[in-house]
Amino acid sequence: MPVYDRGYTHWEPSEERAWPAWWVIARRGITEPLKSRWLLVLVIGSWIPALVKAIIIYFKLKAGDLLDVLSGGWSSIDAAGFLSFIEGQRFPVFALLAIIGAGLIAADRRDNGLSLYFSRPLGLKSYVGGKSLIIIFYYFLVTLFPTLALCLFSYLIAPEAGARDLLLLIPLRATVFCVLTGMSLSLVLLAFSSLGKRSIYVMVWWTILITGTEAMHLIAKGLGRNNLEVINFLGNYHNAGAFIFSADPRMGVSSWASFAVVLLGTIAAMVVLHRRIRPVEVVS
Repeated sequence: MPVYDRGYTHWEPSEERAWPAWWVIARRGITEPLKSRWLLVLVIGSWIPALVKAIIIYFKLKAGDLLDVLSGGWSSIDAAGFLSFIEGQRFPVFALLAIIGAGLIAADRRDNGLSLYFSRPLGLKSYVGGKSLIIIFYYFLVTLFPTLALCLFSYLIAPEAGARDLLLLIPLRATVFCVLTGMSLSLVLLAFSSLGKRSIYVMVWWTILITGTEAMHLIAKGLGRNNLEVINFLGNYHNAGAFIFSADPRMGVSSWASFAVVLLGTIAAMVVLHRRIRPVEVVS
């Protein structure tokens, strides 16, 4: 067929503003997993501790200080109490992020998707930023969002506790902590994902990092070696966050030591991502 018979359609501007590339990546990565029934069950299950804490806070008004003893501090509505709640969400964070984040880069490397991504006007920062937002959203879904809901609920049933704390200071502390923690965790998990091409292997590495260091922390604590507790990966985030929440340290090391460990881990993850993510992948 002659070329002139193929026809040609002139480009016509739609006058619609194109979304940033990082937002397109993030939006698709956030909405697609929500179509899974099992993931929704996990998310709903992750909110059960928040519901339990809300019920305990409510009945505290009836039982007074007696419930504080029976609930082990779960009825606390001060900043330290909400940090304890976030700390108690370790398993949902571990499980949900493993499911969501393990294949974000590994699948692209396996399917040679990086060539497709970077054939467009897309930079490394936009690519990593979009992928990170996916993990951060799901981290917020089981930590920050329940905390903000609990703050509002606590104020509605106990306004005498003070709007300044429950509606401003504690939500601000929680937001700062969750934003910093979510950004760091997303980079670390993406770094793991960039090291392999199979999601299952990334999940195994993530499991070893979370549960393995938690077990070693418990062993060190049982042996009285408080200085070795700094090996606890997730524990370092909560221990560093104790400074933000004006709470007691969560481990036998200072909050600044945990902050240094978290900072070094985040920098290492950024270096790995910079070296592992390439615009061109060789197809074998």
